[in-house]
Amino acid sequence: MALARATYRGPGVHVVIDVASRPLADAALVKAEGLATVLAVPVVDGDELIGALNVYSKDPARSFDEEDIEVAHVLAALAAATVLNTRAHALVVEQRELMRALFDELGDGVLVAQPGGTLSGMNRTARELTGLDDADIGRPLADLAATLQLREPRDGDLVAPSDTPLARALAGDRSSGTYAIVDPRDGARRELEVKAGPVRGAGDAIVAAVATIHDLTEIRRAEHEKEQFLSIVSHELRTPLTPLKALAQLLRSRLRRARDKGAPIDEASFERNLAAIERQVDRMNSLVNDLLSVSRAERGTLRMETLPFDLSAVVRDVAQRYVAATEEEGRHRFSVDAPAELRYEGDPSRLEQLLLNLIGNAVKYSPNGGAVRVALVPRDGEAVLTIADDGIGVLADDLPRLAAPYVRGNGEAATFAGMGVGLYVAKLVAEAHGGSLALESEGEGKGTTVRVRLPLS
Repeated sequence: MALARATYRGPGVHVVIDVASRPLADAALVKAEGLATVLAVPVVDGDELIGALNVYSKDPARSFDEEDIEVAHVLAALAAATVLNTRAHALVVEQRELMRALFDELGDGVLVAQPGGTLSGMNRTARELTGLDDADIGRPLADLAATLQLREPRDGDLVAPSDTPLARALAGDRSSGTYAIVDPRDGARRELEVKAGPVRGAGDAIVAAVATIHDLTEIRRAEHEKEQFLSIVSHELRTPLTPLKALAQLLRSRLRRARDKGAPIDEASFERNLAAIERQVDRMNSLVNDLLSVSRAERGTLRMETLPFDLSAVVRDVAQRYVAATEEEGRHRFSVDAPAELRYEGDPSRLEQLLLNLIGNAVKYSPNGGAVRVALVPRDGEAVLTIADDGIGVLADDLPRLAAPYVRGNGEAATFAGMGVGLYVAKLVAEAHGGSLALESEGEGKGTTVRVRLPLS
């Protein structure tokens, strides 16, 4: 390119130079080859110099005639066309690769069929959703529908080959609907939203059909889980209302009987019934608070106050509430080990909520009674809170998933009522204080330990 620039005088302007006395390239090469003169013709694209066509002569007496010069200009023009075509081809390849990459990066799957009724292309998302691969390119659409077991999701009937979205698009129809398929890789069932239509070319002829597919599987699963959750919430919120109503009716009946007979009221019985009412109200209040906490956490609006308080006092107070609540049944043995005072800065009401959930779980999942051990220990700059029980334990597969919202345990744990938010809320509170929550169990029937670590500084 340096030689081309040195000899360039403008588009279409050639030069003849004595290179023996004025070498423009490698002087050693000129000398070794015995080159004498050069006819230099620029290779241009419009006004842009892209190279030069150089014709050398070893005869210093030779002059380039008009025919030589004309041929050189023709060859230079051909060279320019070749360079431009190469550039254009490289650009086309680059654009094609870009479009292919963009095609593959689309969030929805895309399937393309040709008029012969065969699959001609698909993007990466379509491969992931359907389990099809490059070996399926060129297969008839009817065969693919059979492989995927394409069905109507409501009645489960197989879709006729002529009614598949791409087949209808090749016939000129636009369609949108929901279909179920079976992944040929693992037999998993997926529900897909499919939109298909024809692609028309010159003369309005159909040259291809394209279908976009959007995975509804997780949406449907979430909807199902939401319905289950709402059912559980309704049950959990109604459950305390039944004994509340029964206790209220019982108290009213006793008041009427005492009034009608002029007999004194059994204050001890009244106290027990009122305590039971308080427990049911506390239970409802706890359920509502947990639901509000989850909702606020999902919206990013869960707030924590920072106040100085005695963490030991909060631990003992919450534990004592459960001691009083379970005292009549007498099945649980509580032990509370906490320092006389442990100053802490955080949100006392939220940490009370954490303790209510964790100690409540220890009692709830120990239906046959046993020990419930609550310990608070300052260690290595942390307040380590441990709640352990001798209850039903946790399956190994459940340990990593139980701290997620709306998740409940399997095995014996599945027989207990609950919304699956208590442990999650406790984890939220611990992490909002810069701490952590860990769940430990050696297996079903072997008890559970929850360990919360809160930084003291």
